[in-house]
Amino acid sequence: MNQKLLAGKTAIITGASSGIGRASALLFAREGASLVLTARNRKNLETLKAQCEAEGVLCAVAAGDAADLTMPQKLVDAAAALTGRIDILLCSAGMALRQPTLAMTPEEWNQVMEVNLTAPAFLAQKVIPVMQREGGGKIVFISSTAAKNVNMGASPSYGASKAGLVYLTRHLATEFAADHIYVNAICPGPVETEITKTWTKEHRESVMKNLPMGQMGQPENIADTALFLASPLSDYMTGESLMQNGGRYMDA
Repeated sequence: MNQKLLAGKTAIITGASSGIGRASALLFAREGASLVLTARNRKNLETLKAQCEAEGVLCAVAAGDAADLTMPQKLVDAAAALTGRIDILLCSAGMALRQPTLAMTPEEWNQVMEVNLTAPAFLAQKVIPVMQREGGGKIVFISSTAAKNVNMGASPSYGASKAGLVYLTRHLATEFAADHIYVNAICPGPVETEITKTWTKEHRESVMKNLPMGQMGQPENIADTALFLASPLSDYMTGESLMQNGGRYMDA
């Protein structure tokens, strides 16, 4: 029997109730990881918990808002109670607003920044000392192609927050490489998630015209890449932000 890629590992996944986070949780469970899952939708989390436990792994849930900066400690405590360790952090929670620059308020700017950038930064801050004690770990941030290319379908706060995640990836990768803590990001392009459901018909048609593959990505596509980055398969990779967008943008 083949060894499961994440056997004996414990992963925290944010934004786990839907989309990329949910797909990643199910895949990680199939690969043997115990899980601490968080999102705002408790009902969806409980359903996901049962699905993950059916794979024979331990699972705990902690419902809450990603922007609540008491959540990082709650998640670390949940992992301590579940298995006593944290090997993987996958930050998948995210949001986007559609206001153009001249209509955007400071409150709307801050809302996006808090969820997309501040929350991952301070969750990593809490998780890294645990990983240091364990001898290493993997951190994966879900950024966006908007970090590297202009996205006129969202407010500038979205691209700015996702670009910030790319920098955070490089900074943490450099700072903690000697601790065998490897930090990478994924920059998805158009993926069928709750965010893309808010697109106008016109914007969706415009996006589809510029997709060489001719199809939107699925959450499972991104989950596969997250598994690679969370597993020993990527042990000689850190500080990278991988473009995954059906060929819409190609990074040199």
